[in-house]
Amino acid sequence: MKKLLILFTIAWLPLLSIAQNSLGKTDDLGRIAIAAIVPTEAGIPEGAGTMLKSKLQQITTQNGLGASEYNARFAIVPVVTIISKEITPTAPPMHALNMEITFYIVDAVSQNIFSQTSISLKGVDKTEEKAYIQGIKNVNVKHGQFRGFVEKGKEKILEYYNSQCDVFIKGAQALAGQKKYEEALFLLFSVPDVSRECFDKCMDISVDIYKQYADQKCNEHLQAAKAAWAGKELSKVEENLGKITPDMACFPEAERLIADITAKVEAEGGTSWNYKMKKYDDSVEKEKMLIQAGKEVAINWAYWGAAPHFNWDWLYKN
Repeated sequence: MKKLLILFTIAWLPLLSIAQNSLGKTDDLGRIAIAAIVPTEAGIPEGAGTMLKSKLQQITTQNGLGASEYNARFAIVPVVTIISKEITPTAPPMHALNMEITFYIVDAVSQNIFSQTSISLKGVDKTEEKAYIQGIKNVNVKHGQFRGFVEKGKEKILEYYNSQCDVFIKGAQALAGQKKYEEALFLLFSVPDVSRECFDKCMDISVDIYKQYADQKCNEHLQAAKAAWAGKELSKVEENLGKITPDMACFPEAERLIADITAKVEAEGGTSWNYKMKKYDDSVEKEKMLIQAGKEVAINWAYWGAAPHFNWDWLYKN
C-alpha cells in the first residue's frame, strides 16, 4: 500500500507543473499525444505494416507527440491505395507497385478526422510484400509536409475539445449513470490538459465519478475481507482491506471489522493483530490522490478495454 501511494504521488507531480501554464502558448499543443496505429483493417501485408508503423512512430516522435496505442485516443493511421501493380518482363520477374498512402490524424473514439495528407510511392521487388516494403521505405518522415500535417492536426484537436467540452462531460456522466465508471473516467482523462478550462472541469467531475467507482469497489473488497476472515485467512483479509482507502464510503465499516477481528484474535489467545488502515495526512493529499487514482483507473481501462477494441470500419469502409 505504501509503495502504491508513493507511485501515486510521483505520478501527480507532472500535473502540478502543467497547472502552472496558461492556455494559448504554441508549445502547449505539444502535450497532445498521438499513437501510431496500423489497424488490421488497413489490409497491408504484415511485414509492410510493421515498416509503415515504424514510419508513423518516427513522424509522431519527431514532432514530440509519441504515445502508446494502449492509452491514447488520438492516432495517426494510414490508408494505402494501390494505383497499379504489374509483373515486370524481366529475368527474374519483379512485382511493381504504384501506391498512394493517405495519413490521417484521428480521434479513434469519436471517429473524427483532424488532418490528412497523401504521398505517392513506387516499390519494386521479388514479391508483392517486399515491393510494399520498398515503397514504404521511401517515406521521408522529415519532410515539411508531415510537419504541417501534424501541426494542423494538433490545432484541430484543440479546437474540437474547446468547443465540445459540455458534450464530453455529459457523455461521461451518462456512462457513470450506467455504472460504466472506468469508461467514463477514460473519457474525462483523455481531454488534453492544454485545453485548460475543459481539462479543469473534467478533473473536478472525475473526482465525483471516481468516488462512485471507489464505493462500488469498496463493497467488493469489504465482502472479500469478511469472507477471508470467516476462513481465518488473515493474509487475505489484509490484502482486501489494503485496497480500501479513506475516500471510500465503506471505510468506517472496514475499520470496525478490523477492531472486531483484533478483539477476537486476542480473545482466542492468538498473536496480537495490529493491522492499521491508511489515513490521509490532509485534505490536499486526499484531493490529489482522488484525481490520480481516477487516472489510474482510466489508463487501466484504456489498456484492457479501449485500445484493443477500437472500431476502424468507419475509416476503411471502402
